[in-house]
Amino acid sequence: MSYWVREVGGWLLVLAGLYLFGQAYDLLLRRRLFEAVPAVFMGFVVFRGGIHLLKVAVAAQAARRLPEALAGAGGRKLARPVGRPVGPTRLDTVLPGPKTAGGRRPATADRD
Repeated sequence: MSYWVREVGGWLLVLAGLYLFGQAYDLLLRRRLFEAVPAVFMGFVVFRGGIHLLKVAVAAQAARRLPEALAGAGGRKLARPVGRPVGPTRLDTVLPGPKTAGGRRPATADRD
């Protein structure tokens, strides 16, 4: 399916959803609540379907242009971000309270 077919189909579904919302609003103005509820639901589903189709069309266009963008990078290797080393966390950076010279927390006296 072509990008433009998805794009046009998405916009048509968005317009159809807005039309259904307009019909539901007209039904509500004429105090037809029970007829308006299904129209609102249908309008919501059709509108969201159109938005989804537009997103898919944009993603398809971006995926189609991806090989060109990678070829324009000159074949250079992308650098990976440097992460922190994985290891145990020092207790003095985790435990709250006063610090002592030995790196341990001071003992508290028992209060009986």
